[in-house]
Amino acid sequence: MEITDENIDTEIDKLAEKYIEILSKEPYSMAERFAQVMMFQEPDRMPVFMQIHDHAAKIAGITLREMCTDPKRALYAALYASVRYELDTIANAADAYNFEAEALGAKMLFPEDSFPVILEPLIKEPEDLEKLKMPDFSKAGRVPYLIEGNKLKQEKLGEVGGLPFAVGCAPWSLAVQLRGFNNLIKDVRKRPEFAHKILDFSNDVIEAFVKTQKEEMGMETLMPVLADAFSCIPPTSPQIVYDYILPHTAELIKRLGMAWWAGGFPVVEIPDWEKIVEDVVTKSGTFIGTIVMLESDWLPPEKIKEISNRLHKPWLFGTRAGLISKGTPQEIENYVKKTIRILGPGGGCMLIGDQIPRDTPPKNLETFVNSIKKYGKYPIKIE
Repeated sequence: MEITDENIDTEIDKLAEKYIEILSKEPYSMAERFAQVMMFQEPDRMPVFMQIHDHAAKIAGITLREMCTDPKRALYAALYASVRYELDTIANAADAYNFEAEALGAKMLFPEDSFPVILEPLIKEPEDLEKLKMPDFSKAGRVPYLIEGNKLKQEKLGEVGGLPFAVGCAPWSLAVQLRGFNNLIKDVRKRPEFAHKILDFSNDVIEAFVKTQKEEMGMETLMPVLADAFSCIPPTSPQIVYDYILPHTAELIKRLGMAWWAGGFPVVEIPDWEKIVEDVVTKSGTFIGTIVMLESDWLPPEKIKEISNRLHKPWLFGTRAGLISKGTPQEIENYVKKTIRILGPGGGCMLIGDQIPRDTPPKNLETFVNSIKKYGKYPIKIE
C-alpha cells in the first residue's frame, strides 16, 4: 500500500493496534526484560533488540529521507518492521549523528536512500568555534521532528512502545561532525589544546540537547544513548581514545548522571585489546558495554562474558551485519544458538542485531529473531 498524507494516520493506528496485540501475549515487556538482564537476572527470555532503520524503511515502502525528516513516516516504518518481525521494541529515531550539528547551523544533504550528510564543517578555522552559539534545541534543526516522533510513539503505544531513550552524539563524534575527521586528527597532533576545546564545547551542546529531550518529553528518567562510531579503533587510535575520547566522555556521563555510550571499542584485533575493552567501560562510566562485531570474528563472546561477569558490567554483543544479511538461515540459527549458550547464563549479556543492512532478506531476519526467542529462554539449556 502506498502511504500518503491522507492515509498515514489510519495506517499507523492499524499497525499500533496489531503491535499492541502481539505484545499483549508476552509475559514481560521489553523494558522489564532489558532491566532484568542488565541487572544479571533471568527473565523469561533474552529480549530482541535491533538497529533496523534502513531495512525498515525499505520494507515499509518509504525513503530514508522520509524516515529522517517525517516523524509520522518514521513511526510508520518502525511499526511496520516491528509487526512484520514481532520485535520487542520500536526504534524510530533513525539518525543519531546529525541533530546537534544541524541545530548549530550545519548545512545538510538529505539523499533519498541514505542517511543525512553534513556538507561542510562548521569549524573550518579555530576562530569559527567562538562564533557558534547554543541553539534553542526545542526549535532548531530537526529536533522538533525527533520530539514529535517520540511523543507520537508515546501517544500510540504508551508503555509498550519500548525503551525510553534520549538520542545524541558522544563528544568525539560531535567534534568530528563540527570540525571534520581529518581536521580534528590534525588538531590532535598540532593543536591539542584546540582539540580539547572543541570537545568541551561538544559536551556543553550534548548536555543541552539531552536536557531539552527530557523536558519536552516530560521524562527526567530518559537514558541518553551516545552514538560514537567515529571514536572506535580504527579510525582512531588507542592513544586518542585514552587522551581525548575517554576523559571527555567520562566528564559528559558524569554530568548526565547515567548514559549508554556506544564507542571507544576496537573493531579490529590490536595489541592489548582486552585492556582497552575493559577501560572503555570502567573509565567512561557507561551503564552498558557495547561490542559491535561488523565483519570480524576476532573477539570471542567467551571473553566478553568473562569480562562482564568479572566487572559486573552488562554488555550488548552485536551480531555481524554480514552474517544477518548474507548468511543462510541455518548459519544464522547456528550462530545465535552458539553465542547465546555462552552469553546467556546468569544474565548480564545480550545478543543484538547491529545496523541491519537495507537489502537483508526478510527470511534471515525472521530466523535471527526466532532463534533468539527459541534459544534465549531462561534458564539457558542448550546442548
